[in-house]
Amino acid sequence: AGCILTQDIPDPALDVPQGYKAARLGRPGDALPTLDWWRGFRSSELTQLMEEAQTVNLDIAAAVARFRQADALARQASAALLPTVNLNGSETYSRTSGSSASGLTNGGREVVNYNASLSASYQLDFWGQNRDAAQAAEETAVANRFDREVVALTTLTSVANAYFTVLATQDRLRTA
Repeated sequence: AGCILTQDIPDPALDVPQGYKAARLGRPGDALPTLDWWRGFRSSELTQLMEEAQTVNLDIAAAVARFRQADALARQASAALLPTVNLNGSETYSRTSGSSASGLTNGGREVVNYNASLSASYQLDFWGQNRDAAQAAEETAVANRFDREVVALTTLTSVANAYFTVLATQDRLRTA
């Protein structure tokens, strides 16, 4: 069980109760709310609060940073599936001063050596370890994108709840 590969995962073939399918899909003709659902209240103040929450909220910024980091880690994990190429180069310069037996100095000798090497290697992913690591990193990146959406939705609903609580409190005060 510990060596099962991703494509060999058995399909659980679960029977989903009809009531769950209907609740998840809704009634025919029902549509999901739009992404800017708060505009339906036609309140410029609420719209301003929601837009500000989306742009300056640090929780949303942290979630964005987490999914960017997860994307970078996924690219890094996928690099193990590619060949490795190394190119090295060097230059050495040496100069010797020469003198003759009679004590006269001749011009000496200059030597310049150039050296270059190129190597390439590829690791066969025989057991699928690199492929599975790359797929796991990609799935983590997808999960982090959903986390960002959850954080944004939670933030917006918190702002909307606070806004409507303030409006309800103001109405109570006016009534009192």
